[in-house]
Amino acid sequence: MEFNFNITNYTLHPTNTMYYVFNFKTQERANFFENLLVEHKLTFEKDIEKIENGHIYLFGVHKKDFQIASRLNNLTIGKFRKPFIPDTFFRYFVLLLGLGAILLGVIGYFVKG
Repeated sequence: MEFNFNITNYTLHPTNTMYYVFNFKTQERANFFENLLVEHKLTFEKDIEKIENGHIYLFGVHKKDFQIASRLNNLTIGKFRKPFIPDTFFRYFVLLLGLGAILLGVIGYFVKG
């Protein structure tokens, strides 16, 4: 498989541009996505490709179903996403720090007025 830099986990099929190919690196995510595709009655093709450090799970979905499949892909990504700042204390600290900076900016605008 040729390496292409892509920040999304889908691309046009390399030989049949009527299909998009979604890829997942873990079986758990792939199973969740597959269940969503089945639940929404979308036709798809599935393949598992062996790579250097494991497997990659591929799903081919027709272009006409891309918008629905893209939404299901986002649901899959969202379900397994970890918080940007995992520690609750630091998450609220950063939020309060940001709000404090905005508040200081607003106060400075009106005081200098």
